[in-house]
Amino acid sequence: MSNQRYNRSVSDADATFSRWCGDRGIPLHAIQHVITWEHWDDGIGVYFFLRTISDADALSPKQREGMKNTYLGFLKDSGYPFEKFPNVVFEIDSDENVRKNYAGSYFYRLR
Repeated sequence: MSNQRYNRSVSDADATFSRWCGDRGIPLHAIQHVITWEHWDDGIGVYFFLRTISDADALSPKQREGMKNTYLGFLKDSGYPFEKFPNVVFEIDSDENVRKNYAGSYFYRLR
């Protein structure tokens, strides 16, 4: 599988997850990733950004776990290469935090 196909599997999961959040009233603002697709790296980082800090803080542990498990299912359905990159880690934050504390830069937030 090529990096292009890997990227497509993540993009497909993102699109399905965004619709899923919309259907449930989850105020998802963006999904960002840290991905290398290198042989020495065993996974990816997935960052869900809600609109506000209070939106992110309002999520219960059960809701957070549900979001992660749902996204993992969408990755599986989209053909994500779990055999090569099994370690998928998640973080939930907000666009408001990025604007307030990272000068609006997702690049700085993800580093």
